[in-house]
Amino acid sequence: MKICVQTGGLIGTYSPAEAYRLIRDAGFEGVDWNIDHAWSNAMVRKDPSTTPGTCIFEKPLPDVLKYYREELDAIRANGLTVSQAHAPFPAFVPGFPDFLEYAIGIYVRCIELCRAVDCPNLVVHGISWPFGEPDLSREEVYRLNLHLYRGLMPALKEGGVTVCLENLFTRRAKTFEQGHCAVPEEAAALIDRLNEEAGKECFGLLLDTGHLNILRSSFRRYVPVLGKRLKALHIHDNDASEDQHLAPYCGGNICWPEFCDVLRACGYTGDLCFETFRQITPAHLYGFQEMVPVSLSYIARTGQVFRARIQGMS
Repeated sequence: MKICVQTGGLIGTYSPAEAYRLIRDAGFEGVDWNIDHAWSNAMVRKDPSTTPGTCIFEKPLPDVLKYYREELDAIRANGLTVSQAHAPFPAFVPGFPDFLEYAIGIYVRCIELCRAVDCPNLVVHGISWPFGEPDLSREEVYRLNLHLYRGLMPALKEGGVTVCLENLFTRRAKTFEQGHCAVPEEAAALIDRLNEEAGKECFGLLLDTGHLNILRSSFRRYVPVLGKRLKALHIHDNDASEDQHLAPYCGGNICWPEFCDVLRACGYTGDLCFETFRQITPAHLYGFQEMVPVSLSYIARTGQVFRARIQGMS
């Protein structure tokens, strides 16, 4: 059970060598690799037709490995592992059906990259309802998600990589509503169906603690239903008013003892990956970059305390 942190907020602000040195020196043992930055979420939602032709994952795997070589070398040089990677999103934009097929191709290449760098988990955001599209029913969204995940099955048959669905929320006006995999029974049933169709266990769930809190759900309600399907985590805090991506006990109201105790009860043995980029980015720290290693160290130490409790050592 390694303590890990996302690379977003560091890569792009620092050189790979400096970013991964900061991560190592803070006490982390691995990373959640933000390859989702290969395209702009905002630009895709605005006009998805502008993305094809611009994403590195359109290229053959050797070219992709060359593109990320500096990062991968820095990861290895600092003794870190890639615990999980986050694929670009969204996969679907209403009114642009061809974009889903394009996204499936991108995710296939992401799977190949993960296998090549020994990354066991790839997080793929599913398609959520509602979109504000009155003609798009929940049943149609479910079929779109089946099509998305079925398109990844051939690439997963070689093994070595698990595609992790994520519990999501959606926003309608000023309210948050349940998104893809937000209902634990539905998430478990979908994962079981996908694994049965694939003929092997190659789909699981990534639990995002902040998304769970925004929807006023609880670990005791959600985690036991998923059980061994739970493969990965995005650990971060918020006050349920927004997806704030804070470190635990830095302004949020998530019950962290419950989080640790429920993971221990369900026998979770995966890594503890923090997605606390708004706690560490220099922009969030108002240009006070000397605070970045301080914040990173606090997050890593929090992970160590959590791990001890989950493993029954505290």
